[in-house]
Amino acid sequence: MTVNILVALLHHIAAFTLVSTLLAELVLVRQPLTVSSAKSLRFIDSIYGLSAMLIIVLGVLRVMYFEKGQDYYLHSHAFMLKMTTFIIVGLLSIYPTVVFLRWGKAVKQNQLPVFPDAQVNTIQTILKLELAGVIFILAGAVLMAKGYSM
Repeated sequence: MTVNILVALLHHIAAFTLVSTLLAELVLVRQPLTVSSAKSLRFIDSIYGLSAMLIIVLGVLRVMYFEKGQDYYLHSHAFMLKMTTFIIVGLLSIYPTVVFLRWGKAVKQNQLPVFPDAQVNTIQTILKLELAGVIFILAGAVLMAKGYSM
Protein backbone atom coordinates (compact mmCIF):
# COMPACT_ATOMS: atom_id res chain seq x y z
CA MET A 1 0.00 0.00 0.00
CA THR A 2 2.78 2.46 0.87
CA VAL A 3 4.58 1.88 -2.45
CA ASN A 4 1.29 2.40 -4.26
CA ILE A 5 0.84 5.77 -2.55
CA LEU A 6 4.44 6.80 -3.27
CA VAL A 7 4.19 5.87 -6.96
CA ALA A 8 0.87 7.74 -7.27
CA LEU A 9 2.32 10.80 -5.52
CA LEU A 10 5.41 10.87 -7.76
CA HIS A 11 3.20 10.40 -10.82
CA HIS A 12 1.13 13.45 -9.85
CA ILE A 13 4.21 15.55 -9.01
CA ALA A 14 5.64 14.72 -12.44
CA ALA A 15 2.34 15.71 -14.08
CA PHE A 16 2.22 19.06 -12.25
CA THR A 17 5.87 19.63 -13.16
CA LEU A 18 5.10 18.98 -16.82
CA VAL A 19 2.27 21.54 -16.81
CA SER A 20 4.45 24.06 -14.93
CA THR A 21 7.24 23.74 -17.47
CA LEU A 22 4.82 24.25 -20.36
CA LEU A 23 3.54 27.44 -18.74
CA ALA A 24 7.09 28.65 -18.01
CA GLU A 25 8.10 28.02 -21.63
CA LEU A 26 5.07 29.91 -22.91
CA VAL A 27 5.86 32.90 -20.67
CA LEU A 28 9.50 32.96 -21.80
CA VAL A 29 8.70 32.53 -25.50
CA ARG A 30 6.32 35.52 -25.35
CA GLN A 31 9.15 37.82 -24.21
CA PRO A 32 12.04 39.09 -26.32
CA LEU A 33 14.72 36.39 -26.45
CA THR A 34 17.94 36.96 -24.52
CA VAL A 35 20.89 34.64 -24.01
CA SER A 36 19.68 34.11 -20.46
CA SER A 37 16.11 33.26 -21.50
CA ALA A 38 17.42 30.94 -24.23
CA LYS A 39 19.44 29.06 -21.60
CA SER A 40 16.38 28.97 -19.35
CA LEU A 41 14.20 27.61 -22.15
CA ARG A 42 16.70 24.84 -22.82
CA PHE A 43 16.84 23.93 -19.13
CA ILE A 44 13.08 24.10 -18.62
CA ASP A 45 12.52 21.98 -21.71
CA SER A 46 14.87 19.33 -20.32
CA ILE A 47 12.80 19.28 -17.12
CA TYR A 48 9.69 18.94 -19.29
CA GLY A 49 11.21 15.91 -21.01
CA LEU A 50 12.27 14.35 -17.73
CA SER A 51 8.82 14.84 -16.23
CA ALA A 52 7.20 13.30 -19.32
CA MET A 53 9.46 10.25 -19.03
CA LEU A 54 8.64 9.92 -15.33
CA ILE A 55 4.92 10.14 -16.09
CA ILE A 56 5.28 7.29 -18.59
CA VAL A 57 7.36 5.05 -16.32
CA LEU A 58 5.25 5.68 -13.23
CA GLY A 59 2.03 5.42 -15.22
CA VAL A 60 3.04 2.03 -16.62
CA LEU A 61 3.86 0.86 -13.09
CA ARG A 62 0.48 2.07 -11.84
CA VAL A 63 -1.40 0.33 -14.66
CA MET A 64 0.50 -2.94 -14.38
CA TYR A 65 1.02 -3.33 -10.64
CA PHE A 66 -1.21 -0.93 -8.71
CA GLU A 67 -4.63 0.65 -8.75
CA LYS A 68 -7.38 -1.24 -10.58
CA GLY A 69 -5.23 -3.49 -12.76
CA GLN A 70 -4.36 -3.39 -16.43
CA ASP A 71 -7.61 -5.05 -17.61
CA TYR A 72 -9.59 -2.11 -16.23
CA TYR A 73 -7.39 0.51 -17.89
CA LEU A 74 -6.86 -1.19 -21.22
CA HIS A 75 -10.62 -1.52 -21.73
CA SER A 76 -11.44 2.03 -20.67
CA HIS A 77 -12.21 4.61 -23.35
CA ALA A 78 -11.42 7.35 -20.84
CA PHE A 79 -7.95 5.85 -20.35
CA MET A 80 -7.49 5.66 -24.12
CA LEU A 81 -8.48 9.34 -24.36
CA LYS A 82 -5.76 10.15 -21.82
CA MET A 83 -3.11 8.07 -23.54
CA THR A 84 -3.92 9.26 -27.06
CA THR A 85 -3.86 12.88 -25.95
CA PHE A 86 -0.60 12.35 -24.04
CA ILE A 87 0.98 10.91 -27.20
CA ILE A 88 -0.28 13.84 -29.30
CA VAL A 89 1.08 16.35 -26.76
CA GLY A 90 4.39 14.49 -26.76
CA LEU A 91 4.60 14.58 -30.55
CA LEU A 92 3.77 18.30 -30.57
CA SER A 93 6.62 18.91 -28.12
CA ILE A 94 9.26 17.58 -30.51
CA TYR A 95 9.48 20.76 -32.60
CA PRO A 96 10.14 23.19 -29.72
CA THR A 97 12.65 20.75 -28.22
CA VAL A 98 14.56 20.49 -31.50
CA VAL A 99 14.61 24.29 -31.84
CA PHE A 100 15.89 24.74 -28.27
CA LEU A 101 18.52 22.02 -28.70
CA ARG A 102 19.82 23.70 -31.87
CA TRP A 103 20.58 26.77 -29.79
CA GLY A 104 23.24 24.83 -27.86
CA LYS A 105 26.32 26.13 -29.63
CA ALA A 106 25.15 29.75 -29.58
CA VAL A 107 24.20 29.83 -25.89
CA LYS A 108 27.42 28.07 -24.86
CA GLN A 109 29.26 30.93 -26.56
CA ASN A 110 26.92 33.46 -24.89
CA GLN A 111 25.49 34.44 -28.26
CA LEU A 112 21.84 35.12 -28.98
CA PRO A 113 20.33 32.25 -30.99
CA VAL A 114 18.45 32.94 -34.19
CA PHE A 115 14.73 32.89 -33.36
CA PRO A 116 12.67 34.28 -36.27
CA ASP A 117 9.19 35.65 -35.59
CA ALA A 118 7.55 32.84 -37.57
CA GLN A 119 9.29 30.28 -35.36
CA VAL A 120 8.28 32.18 -32.22
CA ASN A 121 4.65 32.16 -33.37
CA THR A 122 4.77 28.47 -34.25
CA ILE A 123 6.22 27.53 -30.87
CA GLN A 124 3.69 29.71 -29.02
CA THR A 125 0.88 27.96 -30.89
CA ILE A 126 2.34 24.52 -30.15
CA LEU A 127 2.69 25.31 -26.44
CA LYS A 128 -0.93 26.51 -26.32
CA LEU A 129 -2.07 23.32 -28.06
CA GLU A 130 -0.09 21.24 -25.58
CA LEU A 131 -1.76 23.05 -22.68
CA ALA A 132 -5.16 22.50 -24.30
CA GLY A 133 -4.25 18.82 -24.55
CA VAL A 134 -3.74 18.78 -20.79
CA ILE A 135 -7.45 19.61 -20.42
CA PHE A 136 -8.36 16.44 -22.35
CA ILE A 137 -5.91 14.43 -20.25
CA LEU A 138 -7.56 15.77 -17.10
CA ALA A 139 -11.01 15.03 -18.52
CA GLY A 140 -9.96 11.43 -19.10
CA ALA A 141 -8.59 11.23 -15.56
CA VAL A 142 -11.82 12.58 -14.06
CA LEU A 143 -13.93 10.16 -16.08
CA MET A 144 -11.74 7.27 -14.97
CA ALA A 145 -11.82 8.35 -11.32
CA LYS A 146 -15.61 8.50 -11.44
CA GLY A 147 -15.82 5.05 -13.03
CA TYR A 148 -16.96 6.12 -16.49
CA SER A 149 -15.55 3.99 -19.26
CA MET A 150 -17.37 5.98 -22.00
